[in-house]
Formats: sequence, structure tokens, C-alpha cells
Amino acid sequence: MGAPRRWTYGLTRNILLLAVASLLTDVSSEIIVPLLPLFLVALGASYLIIGIVESLAESTVALLKVVSGHLSDRTGKRKPFVALGYGFSTVMKSALPFASSWLHVLAARVGDRVGKGVRDPPRDALIAESTRPETVGKAFGFHRAMDTTGAIVGPVLVLALFPILAASRGDMQAFRDLFLLALVPAALAFLVVLLVREVPGTPKRALRIRVSLRALPVRLRLFVIVAALYSLANFTLLIPIAYVAETGGQTLAVLDYLLFNVVYALLATQAGSLSDRIGRKPVILLGYGAFVAGSLGFAVVRNPFLLVPFFFAYGIAYAFVEGTQRALVADLAPADLRATSLGTYHAAVGLGKLPASILAGALATFVAPWAAFLVAAAIASMAAALFVGTFAEPKR
Repeated sequence: MGAPRRWTYGLTRNILLLAVASLLTDVSSEIIVPLLPLFLVALGASYLIIGIVESLAESTVALLKVVSGHLSDRTGKRKPFVALGYGFSTVMKSALPFASSWLHVLAARVGDRVGKGVRDPPRDALIAESTRPETVGKAFGFHRAMDTTGAIVGPVLVLALFPILAASRGDMQAFRDLFLLALVPAALAFLVVLLVREVPGTPKRALRIRVSLRALPVRLRLFVIVAALYSLANFTLLIPIAYVAETGGQTLAVLDYLLFNVVYALLATQAGSLSDRIGRKPVILLGYGAFVAGSLGFAVVRNPFLLVPFFFAYGIAYAFVEGTQRALVADLAPADLRATSLGTYHAAVGLGKLPASILAGALATFVAPWAAFLVAAAIASMAAALFVGTFAEPKR
């Protein structure tokens, strides 16, 4: 049987530093995220406007993810793109405290996500290349867990500070003060990334950028299509946050979001390790099923105080899907095109998200919020069925 391995097995220096950077970044981002729909509503925005802001923010980076992944493979470098992405996001977040219309929020949000688009494929490739092949899923799961731990700290700070600031300075100024506070951990994350060591790679100067699925192996092509369809269902969480705030109050909305992140953080590493043992496909399918359950709950239940279990279901879905999908892409990608493959995956997911939140926002505005959740459940069920029907799990 051999000696039991320590829980840190496979978690190298680079993995730990990148995880800490993600933790700090998510402390910053998750101070902003639960307040953002409330801030937009205070500026006069509807569900549709919230959907437009998030759809453009998430999907504008799609092309950037392809380009950054390609350039990373072409130059054989990872760290410069990761550092540039973290730095640019920090700069763009600094505009949010001064926004006076939803268009200003849109510009700041898109700029923040541009930084994410620049850093994500090279960072994911760096994670895959900084650990052993048998612990790739664990590394991605640990990274997601640290990322989401930061997403717990952010809402906790909001719950602790927002009532105090709102009582003394008013809701609008409290939003702006907390947006300023969010810049501190974002800047620290950039400094941590500077300590990451580059993994030596061979430049591929002749490599051409490819945006066609034909550049990928057949099995990876099939999975990218499935992931894109699922992303069409997975609209922004700002809409359920805004829905709970509208029907149950701001504190309940932030608390529900906090509980979502607690579930996500507790399960992310375990989900990644589970996928290393039993395969990626069953873990991803469990995540898809949890998302369908959460969406159906929001479609059926009207009492905002009874929606907590469905935020839990969303937390399970994110924990089982986010890191495991990336690990599966890393498994299926050719070694010399890993960042390009991850960039193509991120691009497909981003393009799927372009209409997702706009569609959900339009349904919530012109029909009812339940319609948005019902359509999301139907599309996610289609993605799961396609995955089962077309994709065979690779031998492990």
C-alpha cells in the first residue's frame, strides 16, 4: 500500500502562492459582488441592466482569454501575463467608488474582467505545470477553495461594516467606502504574484492563434461544446442576490451569498481530489445536477427566507464544476497547447455567458424572476444530457 501521503502532497510553492493571490483577490472582489446589484438598483437599474452589465463584463474577456493563452504558449512564459492581469484588475477596480451611473459601473466591471481574461489561461497552465500529473485535480480544487475562502471573508466584512457605515454616512456612501476598502487586498494579491516562479517553457514562435474548435482534439472539442452550453444556463449570481434583496432585504441577500461561498469553499478541494480518484465526468455531472436543483428551487419557492438550501445547491454546483472542468481540459489538452486549450475553453464559456445574463435579466424584468430560473434549469439539463450522451471518460 505504501506510506500515506501528507495532505500537502502536490501543493507546491507556486500552487500555494497562486492560491494566496486568488484568496486576496476574492476578498476584494467579493466585497464588491454582493453590493454591486444593490448599488446598481440604487442607481436606478433593473434586472435587465444588471444582466447586461454582467453579460458584457463576463463575455468581453472571451477573446482576451484566447489571445493570452496563445501568447503564453508562443512565448513560453506564464508569470508576466498573470502579473499583468492582476495589476490591471486592481487599477480598474479603483474607478468603481466614483461611479455615478450604471454605465460607469459597466466600464469598471469590464475593465476588472479584462484583467481576469489576461491572467486566467496562463495562470491555469502554470497551476497544471507546477504540480504532478496525478495531483492536477487536487491543485485546481485547492486553488478554487482558497479563492472561495476569500469569497467568504469579503461578504463577512460587508455584513460587519455596511450597517455601521450606512447608519453614519448613508447607503450610497457606504457602498463607495467599501469599494475603496476592496482595493487593499487587490493590491496585496498583485505583490504576492510577483513572488511566483516561472516554470521553464519552450517558446513556440511558429505557433499561430487558432479560434476554431478544429485546433483541439475531438474529445476536448466535445467537452468545450458541453461547457459552453452549461455556461448559457449559468447566469450571474447578481440576479438571485438582487431578487432576495428585493423580497427579503439587503442583509438576507448578503448572508445567503456568504453561505453559498462557505459551501463552495468547503467542497472545492474535496471535489477536485474526488475527480482525481473516480474521474472528472461523474463529478461534473453531480455539479450540473446541483445547479438544476438550485434553479428549480428559485423558480418554485417564493418565500425569500426558504431559499437558503438553493444557495447551498449553487455552492455545490460551483465547487464540483469550476475547478473540475479546468482539470478535464488540462487532461485532454496536448502538452504544447495547454494554455491555448484553456484559453479556448474560457472563450467558449465566456461566449456562452454573453446572452446568459441578458436573457435571464430580460425574463426577470418582463416576465418574472421565476421564468429566468426555470429556463436556466432546462438549459443545464440539456448540457448534462449532451455530456452523458457524447463524452466518454478517459482511462485513468
